[in-house]
Amino acid sequence: MASRLTAVLAAALLSAAGGSAATPPEPSGWLTWGNGVARHNHTADRIAAARLRGWARRLDGPVTVQPLVVRGVPRRNDTTVYVATGGGSVYAFTADGRVRWRRQLARLRHDCPQLPTYGVTGTPVIDRRTRTLYAVDALGDLHALDLATGRSRQGWPVRLYTAPRRELVWGALTLLRGSVYAITASYCDGGPMEGKVIRVSLATRAVSSWMPVPPRLGGGGGMWGWGGLGYSARRGSLFVGTGNAFEGGENTGERFRESAGYGEHLVELSPDLTVRAAHHPPTLRGRADLDFSGAPVVFRARGCRELVTVPAKDGRLYAWRADAVERGVFWAADLRRFKPRYPLVAQHAYAPPLRSLYIATGMRLVRIALDARCRARVAWARPLPRWAFNGSPVVARGTVWLATYRSRALLGIHARTGLTVVERRLRGPVVAAPTVAGGRLYVGTFDGWLHGFQAR
Repeated sequence: MASRLTAVLAAALLSAAGGSAATPPEPSGWLTWGNGVARHNHTADRIAAARLRGWARRLDGPVTVQPLVVRGVPRRNDTTVYVATGGGSVYAFTADGRVRWRRQLARLRHDCPQLPTYGVTGTPVIDRRTRTLYAVDALGDLHALDLATGRSRQGWPVRLYTAPRRELVWGALTLLRGSVYAITASYCDGGPMEGKVIRVSLATRAVSSWMPVPPRLGGGGGMWGWGGLGYSARRGSLFVGTGNAFEGGENTGERFRESAGYGEHLVELSPDLTVRAAHHPPTLRGRADLDFSGAPVVFRARGCRELVTVPAKDGRLYAWRADAVERGVFWAADLRRFKPRYPLVAQHAYAPPLRSLYIATGMRLVRIALDARCRARVAWARPLPRWAFNGSPVVARGTVWLATYRSRALLGIHARTGLTVVERRLRGPVVAAPTVAGGRLYVGTFDGWLHGFQAR
């Protein structure tokens, strides 16, 4: 009886202290691409831009993912940084760059030269409740790894698709309502293949999928945006921008349309992958390569209805009202004149305090502000050195952080004025987005380095 009373009192004391020995508090941090399923790439965290010092660690392959940061793993006061590579590795680092663990997943050499090797291309996602990191390798296996050790959870991995030489997960994973979602596209715009939005139930590991362009319409419709899917909590809907349909099946000859099925559409999906609404902008027409090149960003500025914005290769950023997609484009901002050799392939960010979107067009970093009517206007455009597919911007308080490809630089730019606050050299070119968390910044390079920065 006495021992039982002691146990009850101990449990009561632990509860009063706000935790238990068996259930540690859930970790926090930057757990998914864009710092949330709406894909804003914004944080209220800050880093003192003018006083940066840093470190760099060599990795085994190119980095196309955004680093993820977790506070409270492996211990309460610890911070761990996770980054995956085209070499097929998932690394866990301390905040100052020491390796906690490394896990080797599958990689694949492919004739498509867009990457030197293919491993983990899309940004993983972290489930803080179960302390699990989910990542897809080059063979299409979805892995569930323990955050503290890197070991596989029981019953994993799960195979998402059976033709890994034809399709690849380019974009970030999404964790939502007990499911992980992935999007696929082809290698080097090649066919035949069918792009998919894939859903995996975490409870049953059951796999289901939706194809924007089925084989009878030629297939294709791949989804490439680094941010993956965008999510509207207000509507309980996923949004995706699709690529073009291929020629084949019933979609040939004079009847061929790159917008066949749901090719070149913004599509609103329910969590069970039922189409709720879709729209194809009439400006994306003909056989030119003009499909959507980034993931949707979902936001609601004060005084405005919720908007969904997606960039396309034609040099425009398109916006729809989230509750009226089928009525057509609400506005389109012209960012650059379309040239087939220099398409707009970019992922943008949204800063709620400034009612502004930021996007790197290849030659400029552009701020797009919303006016009183919720329409877009270009507030400023800052030139970038030499055209390139640069990294994606992240807004931390009043600073836009962007890592560039050709100039191999990390830029800190004043979000209101476009003036450069700080510039730091990197050891390689960058196509990925940086992460700002805990007063530190992390970014991976295309030739296999992880950089970490903090204020002196």
